[in-house]
Amino acid sequence: MQLYDQFSRPIRQEKKPEQRTLAAAPLLDSWREYVADGLTPQTLASVMKEADAGDVRRQAELFDQIEEKDAHILGEKGKRQNVILDVPFSIKPASEDARDVKVADFVRKYFDDMTDYGDVLVSMQDAVGKGFSALEIDWDVSEGQALPSKLEFLEQRRFLFTDGSGILRRYPLLISDEDMMGAEIPAWKVLFHRYGGKSGHPTRSGIYRVCAWMYLFKNYAIKDWVAFCEVYGMPLRLGKYANGASKDDKDALVAAIQSLGSDAAGIISKDTEIDFVESVKGKATGELYQALGNFANRENSKAILGQTLSAEVGDKGSYAAAKTHEGVRLDLLKADSRSIAGTVRHQLIRPIVGFNFGWDTLVPKYEPEWKAPEDLKHLSEVYKNLVEMGQPVGAEHVSERFGVPIPKKGETVLQAPAVSVAAKNTAVVAKAEPRTEDLSPAGTLNSLGEKTLREFEPDAMMKPIEELLATVESLEEFRNGLIDLSDDMDESSMGDFIQRALALAELSGRFDAAER
Repeated sequence: MQLYDQFSRPIRQEKKPEQRTLAAAPLLDSWREYVADGLTPQTLASVMKEADAGDVRRQAELFDQIEEKDAHILGEKGKRQNVILDVPFSIKPASEDARDVKVADFVRKYFDDMTDYGDVLVSMQDAVGKGFSALEIDWDVSEGQALPSKLEFLEQRRFLFTDGSGILRRYPLLISDEDMMGAEIPAWKVLFHRYGGKSGHPTRSGIYRVCAWMYLFKNYAIKDWVAFCEVYGMPLRLGKYANGASKDDKDALVAAIQSLGSDAAGIISKDTEIDFVESVKGKATGELYQALGNFANRENSKAILGQTLSAEVGDKGSYAAAKTHEGVRLDLLKADSRSIAGTVRHQLIRPIVGFNFGWDTLVPKYEPEWKAPEDLKHLSEVYKNLVEMGQPVGAEHVSERFGVPIPKKGETVLQAPAVSVAAKNTAVVAKAEPRTEDLSPAGTLNSLGEKTLREFEPDAMMKPIEELLATVESLEEFRNGLIDLSDDMDESSMGDFIQRALALAELSGRFDAAER
């Protein structure tokens, strides 16, 4: 059987992993080029062209500096990166065979014993912004078992995607002090995670390639804004010199004018003078710079999180829009967790199983577990309606569904509010009267349907709509008015009516199916 490593290279079936350390490069890590200093569109374009050709060093350094200089990008990246810690992952046997169960238990115990696995997940999420992330695997074989003792993060600038002839490679070389042109990475020695949200070569798949342009424009806006704030409202200091003034006199006048901005004092020649020209108040503001900065922030939020409401609500917002944006964020989290699970299974669990149980052993499944949040209020209404309809419901089932344990012997039990004596008497009289209604399942459903219709009062919701319809002159005006009305409407009565109607419809359908 031919074996392939994490880069899909054909390799031999080794019994022990590579234990030589690859990450030691103190001299290389101490030297940096601060690409973001004085960044221009021409420089940014050249940095990206170098990355397209396989040299990601300057692009990786630029991305690191963007995180250090832009608080908004750092905050949005932190949300996307750290939310992976909320996702539970499960390890399941590849089959029900006893050997596969034993292998899964072995792998599960390893992950349970890891104290820094959360840091590993967060480091892998660094691939979202930068296209890929890598961690060196330090293997421990001291106890007759080959297990990773730690995973050390490797900076993206340590990798080179070209060979000696300049040809672009699918998988990278690792740069070190010993080999500045890059060396082949041993099999199962580096966990290499790619961001799967953008197809193409790893050097071009990072989201920060989009954010870098917005960062550049925002940086220009903030620089101009700071310069504007420095002189806004200050009078213009205009110096006048006499005809025939020497260069030294002119230089002294310039120095005096500049010193007046901070010292408010200075000396000049008798033949020169300084006028203060008051600026026109209220004619200029910094709103343009702020608008450009906010626009860049929103674009970066869309690139990193797929939406903007979780970062800035803005002047207006709606519950529906917030739910939609939250759904987009959850979709991204699901995609990230599936991508990480695939990398961990193939590049970490696979060699653990291979070195300890043989390379022909099936690899356990490693999957994220997603449980959609339930609306417990809606669920309680469903159970309440079922009980009122006479449907038997087990207390143990309800306790498990809502996560409320059944009270033990001796515990204080909460009771429903006491019913008044008048209500009890009314109930007794009502019970004593002969019942003439149809008690069959079909009759019960009809009675509940009529009761639901009687109790529904749509006037509170429909009256504003009818008033609006009477005042508008076009469908467009009516549509816009409905959008404005929706923010102030109380949909609780309509929601309750729909819930009860759906429950009745489901029961009616089940009854009809049973009758057939």
